[in-house]
Amino acid sequence: MTRNSRTKNCGSRLTGSSDEPKKQLPADSRDLEAKVLELEQRMAALTERVDRLNDVIPNRYLMGAEETDKKKPGPDKNIEDTVLFRSRDGIAGWLEGVWPEIVQSLYATDDPRQIAAILKSVARPKETQPPWQSRFLRHPARLLDFLKSKKFKKKPPRKTVLDALNLPLEDERRKRAANRLPTRQIANAMAGVPKLSWRTSLDRCAKNPCGYLVTLNTAQHYRAMYGIAEPQ
Repeated sequence: MTRNSRTKNCGSRLTGSSDEPKKQLPADSRDLEAKVLELEQRMAALTERVDRLNDVIPNRYLMGAEETDKKKPGPDKNIEDTVLFRSRDGIAGWLEGVWPEIVQSLYATDDPRQIAAILKSVARPKETQPPWQSRFLRHPARLLDFLKSKKFKKKPPRKTVLDALNLPLEDERRKRAANRLPTRQIANAMAGVPKLSWRTSLDRCAKNPCGYLVTLNTAQHYRAMYGIAEPQ
């Protein structure tokens, strides 16, 4: 029996078997693999950086504040009222203690990085921060969104301030008036962030105002601004 010379080696492997296949690749193929690997690593690093900056770049610059704020939280993004109000009360008490120090610089900036720096300068050291303060500090862009929105009222009427500072503790009008001070507005809006949008947080907290007396530093700040005397 004779064998066709053209099919003699058809069963043989063109490159042969090897335990080190990478050594058989041409140099330009290995270079291409290295370049692809480098690109993948650079993309992963960029993705991580973008994720970290998600809350530094205001969402309103990307899609508009109205669209962002109208999104309703899903079932996994709900917060119980007790937890929400505890965070709100903590933020309110902290802000009112430092408000005269930060109010002018906070209103003057449009940069979330500057807002972050302002807040960190008056916050507790990182290792001793309560959870509500840590969450608040991580979302300066959400705060900037709220401060630039029509919902935020920078200067309350004199009558509102008068009621907030001078009415008795148990008077419901005092609580409602204090709820309209900038410090309380911010606390209401940011208490539920990031699980809730600031608008949802604001609406829920406003229905059950913080019952605390306005902290001394903020009270003195507004008494001086509006010429309101201490109650007799």
